[in-house]
Amino acid sequence: MKAKRTRQYYWMLFYELYNEYRGYYPIPVYLCSLITFSLLLYLSFNYLHFLVSTTLIDFTKIITPIDPHTRKVRGMSVEDKKLKYREFNYLKPETLTYEKRTYFNNIEILFRLRKRPRPQALLLIFHGCSRSAHDWFHTIERQRIIGAALELGYGCLVFQATDDFTRCWSNNPDVHQNIDAQMVLKGLEGFYKEFPHLEALPRFTFGASSGGIFSSIFVTNQRYSIQGQTLFISIILPEILEKHIKAKSYPVTAWIYMLRDLEFASEDRINASMRMFAREKIHHKSFIIEPIGLSRTTFHERIPTIRKETARYIYYRLEQNGWLGPYNHLRYNPRRRTVWQEFLFTPNNSTMETKEVLQNLNENKQYIPDFLNTVYGEHEISFERSYEALKWHRKIYHNRGNPPK
Repeated sequence: MKAKRTRQYYWMLFYELYNEYRGYYPIPVYLCSLITFSLLLYLSFNYLHFLVSTTLIDFTKIITPIDPHTRKVRGMSVEDKKLKYREFNYLKPETLTYEKRTYFNNIEILFRLRKRPRPQALLLIFHGCSRSAHDWFHTIERQRIIGAALELGYGCLVFQATDDFTRCWSNNPDVHQNIDAQMVLKGLEGFYKEFPHLEALPRFTFGASSGGIFSSIFVTNQRYSIQGQTLFISIILPEILEKHIKAKSYPVTAWIYMLRDLEFASEDRINASMRMFAREKIHHKSFIIEPIGLSRTTFHERIPTIRKETARYIYYRLEQNGWLGPYNHLRYNPRRRTVWQEFLFTPNNSTMETKEVLQNLNENKQYIPDFLNTVYGEHEISFERSYEALKWHRKIYHNRGNPPK
């Protein structure tokens, strides 16, 4: 209605001007009036177009909600961008070598000790459900966490959960009754017998998801004290919070969590735990990982075996199928909406699609589901912020009057 009234007003204005001045210089006045009217009409329609387009953009935001925290995009931290891995070349994953030991017949430990100088601390690593110790030396995001730890002076020991079916860790809050806790303690005993000079080093833990819950239990053991833990997309069990945090018998804790993880390791849950830590004056800190804003080379940069041409093709297919939203974040959760499996791996005869691209895409097919989860930013492994968390632990430990060994 507003647009109609505006046009009627311009027509009346033009008619009045015409009638008033038609006896005086009719042709020049007519031309000037016509030009003025055309200009005003043009501006009116442009304003109307602006209103319509703005409304459509707002409507798109409503039907495709993005978490309000993501509106200010920070992206990868400065520390992660500058990080150099001197112990191995992450662009060539096979350069991250490691050793394996089996103690007491069935307790396996995969480990990588810093070459030079000698390690200043040990980092005990616990994988997530359905994962394995092996993954930490053979998947790129986990390799880069190992690389960050080595860079900071940690020696890395990776353990395997005893449950061979689910590969989840025991969540029995009683460390004495927890089968996995007893396994790790026994494994450390065997490790220290072989490497006695390492027993005096401070110990820290890094647990992902189920491994994080286990870490929150294991750190309460009295045999091999833990100086600090990093919980990656994970939480502390309520029983542990009630019993050990309130007794102030709990180590320094860092959380790394994903912004869109609203069900398990949510920001609200972590903040509630941190408030309890603050009341008991226990050092704590959280590090957030935001959804990744995709570029045409992101898949190549994070998975080096994916070529640049293939990365551009993946980006094109996601964009073509409406999967990229504001800031190039994924609109949809790839775990819950799996149509990407069809349009990414089904040929569509586009100009970007070549035999080499399709071959390279299929060669890396096993890595793409996990990385899409990482890009979406809900509950998946990512190397981001690990360097900062481990560096923070080292700083807290040294500030307590513990000089580097």
